[in-house]
Amino acid sequence: MTINRLLKQVREHRRFRLEDVASYAHISLTRLEAFEAGERDPSHRQIQRLADVYGLPSYLLASRALPNLPETLLDFRRKDPGPAHLTPPGMRRIWAAEKASSFANQLADELKYAPPEWSRSVPSGDPTPALANKLRSFFDEWLAARNSRLGFTGTPEQVFLGGFRTFLEVQGTIVNTNNAPSDDFLGFYIHPDDGLPLTFVNRSISSRKAQLFTAVHEYAHSLLDAPGVSNPFLIANAVERKCNHFAAEFLAPMASFRPLVEQQSRTVLSNPTALVRAVAGQSLLSQHATAIRLVEGKYLSQEQLRAWERAVIKTPNLEKQEEAEAAGEGHGVPHAKRIAEVGYLPTYLSKLAIERRLIDSLDVQAGLSLSEGLQESAFSLVARRFDVAR
Repeated sequence: MTINRLLKQVREHRRFRLEDVASYAHISLTRLEAFEAGERDPSHRQIQRLADVYGLPSYLLASRALPNLPETLLDFRRKDPGPAHLTPPGMRRIWAAEKASSFANQLADELKYAPPEWSRSVPSGDPTPALANKLRSFFDEWLAARNSRLGFTGTPEQVFLGGFRTFLEVQGTIVNTNNAPSDDFLGFYIHPDDGLPLTFVNRSISSRKAQLFTAVHEYAHSLLDAPGVSNPFLIANAVERKCNHFAAEFLAPMASFRPLVEQQSRTVLSNPTALVRAVAGQSLLSQHATAIRLVEGKYLSQEQLRAWERAVIKTPNLEKQEEAEAAGEGHGVPHAKRIAEVGYLPTYLSKLAIERRLIDSLDVQAGLSLSEGLQESAFSLVARRFDVAR
């Protein structure tokens, strides 16, 4: 097979647009079109750049044989979920997550890692609102017994998310929180054949409360064993509706949500924008999730919801900006931020594996992209939290 035909087939299999590949590879669009048309051949350096975009070793492209590429994740933002059309940066997040998932799974096997005894009692099954209530009760009791010792700080939603991700990771589900193109997804769930289950939350645009909602939404995907990319605020099919109902009931059980709404003043209750803002400010739900919850509770009509959505689309970052102003701008220490990006469980397993001399710090840097300079402080923090969580 010619290199030109190979490049086109790989791109089409990855479902990348020519414009996105050209931009990410720093190759002009006209030149890339010429490569695929067979009008000119790429240089060795250009092959390396394209291989990087496609997530392949450059020798596979140079060999001129079509590599065996897995299908792209399903896109649950669509009415009929099919293979997602993502950008190269979005796919790189997925590939990095798959790598971390596989690396952690290898370590877990070698270390014979077992979830804690209490995990056997965690409610599981079909992610219905009833299960959400049972799980929330279990989680509240679990967190109450450990919250002060886990050491999470920040807003209520940050503390809740920190506790929830620890709760999941100590049981064996990795949680990644990192930046990705928001047009690609707000979150995704994967479970590679050779890896541990992993959920991803996009922190690039969403407010902290939207990130929390996405984390629970993706956990519902894991309960369904439905891998794919999502935007919980684009409800296009039955799977997304089910995951959203679960997340809403888990974060704001209707039994406690109704009293919260009904305690608002008449002035607030008569103004949809003020009502959404007031209730969101007193709950774990983002403003968008609160608006949907108000419709479910029959406090807002569908028409009022659509009008509210049209208004807030003009300022998608508003809630995130409000959160920053309320909490004060600040950033976590580098190792804590990096742990959130690669996952608590992979970091903890890496620490144990180094102590048992199964791997070294260079292996961790290669497997998780966790630099040697951050490893000691990252290991110390995650060990303290896992000791409490278990």
